[in-house]
Amino acid sequence: MNILPRGAGVMIGTVAASDTAAVNALMSRPEVQQMLPDNVTLMYSASPFGQNPQGEKMYRLLGVRAAAEMTGEVVDEASVTFDQYTNEPKVSITMDSKGAREWSRLTAANINKQVAIVLDRAVVSNPVIQERIPGGRTSISGLESRQEAEDIVTVLNAGALPAPVEIVSERTVGPSLGQESIQAGLTSVLVGLLIVALFMIFYYRTGGVVADLALFLNLILILGILAGFNATLTLPGIAGIVLTIGMAVDANVLIFDRIREEQRAGKTLVAAIEAGYQRALSAILDANITTFFVGAILYSFGVGPVRGFAVTLMAGILSSMFTAIIVTRVVFDYLVKERGREVSYG
Repeated sequence: MNILPRGAGVMIGTVAASDTAAVNALMSRPEVQQMLPDNVTLMYSASPFGQNPQGEKMYRLLGVRAAAEMTGEVVDEASVTFDQYTNEPKVSITMDSKGAREWSRLTAANINKQVAIVLDRAVVSNPVIQERIPGGRTSISGLESRQEAEDIVTVLNAGALPAPVEIVSERTVGPSLGQESIQAGLTSVLVGLLIVALFMIFYYRTGGVVADLALFLNLILILGILAGFNATLTLPGIAGIVLTIGMAVDANVLIFDRIREEQRAGKTLVAAIEAGYQRALSAILDANITTFFVGAILYSFGVGPVRGFAVTLMAGILSSMFTAIIVTRVVFDYLVKERGREVSYG
């Protein structure tokens, strides 16, 4: 934590993400609380402002009045607009009559001072009041990006909707139990993968070996997609991977059964492979596209663990279609057409 020199500013200091727990413990001490004015509480900025030399995200520690002067209930509308001269994003706010009167009084009494916009005890923005603002129409300018403006609009519009919170249940999970849960999830993935791989080899012979190779490639692609989006692999995400393993093999099962039907009809191996992939394609696409839509809906309307499950499910569908339809076909064409090998499908 970096402590700033004494002064009239509202920023107490800057804190690295890894140090927030230690700073919270320090600030909760009675002797430290006695040093703060009675009407001031400390809050972190909602977003990091940069990184320290070690690459950790840095947050501002701000002094904010403990009692809110106004709440989001007085906001009729908040939207993102753009300056007509500079095209810089800004937030336009319209208040009701009660909010307009209160805002006029507050801005008149606090010119050249900062006002904090707070959500969940984190300061989303702290712009400077430049002049008295009557009429209930105001704007926040000097924002760094459109995303910052949209975040402020979300806070203001959410505050306008009273949503009482009722605690239904509360659980505390220790680190050892969390580690056991993650280990159990990984074990389920490995066991499921092994069982599926052995079944495919036993039932489809050479075709099963190729399907297993595609399955391992599928897992690598899923992890690559998650890493590309900086997604965290949670327990619901592991559940999505387990489901994807079954869906990936399902596409190969449809293809292999079609190939066996074509062979029983008297076609050559090359012709049977060509017809098998063509006739199974529509069923594979229908099943995977509808499941992908379900994953997209879960991601759009779900929260927390549900979204983690949806991300891995959608990533798994995309990668499994690629490996089952394209990768296995390339391998079979190489074995049959280039090497002249006989491929058994059980």
